[in-house]
Amino acid sequence: MPESNFEKLVSELEKSEQEKPKATDMELALFFATHIDNPCVAEVKPGKFENIRKFYLREAKEALKKIEEPNAKRFLELKIKQYEDIE
Repeated sequence: MPESNFEKLVSELEKSEQEKPKATDMELALFFATHIDNPCVAEVKPGKFENIRKFYLREAKEALKKIEEPNAKRFLELKIKQYEDIE
């Protein structure tokens, strides 16, 4: 039985996901540093807004476990330390 258009689309999307290049360690570190410096704001209850820097700090700490490139690792460690002392 031939593939439906939906099945073809899903197959093509899966292939394109597999072909996407992974971010470099420095790109990952820069991503987190940007969001730690300028965190998004979330409405936690009606009329009350908080930035989500703590979320990005937690995620960045997890990312450190996977980062191998020494300069990227050190950069992100320093960025985390900069805000851990404040938070």
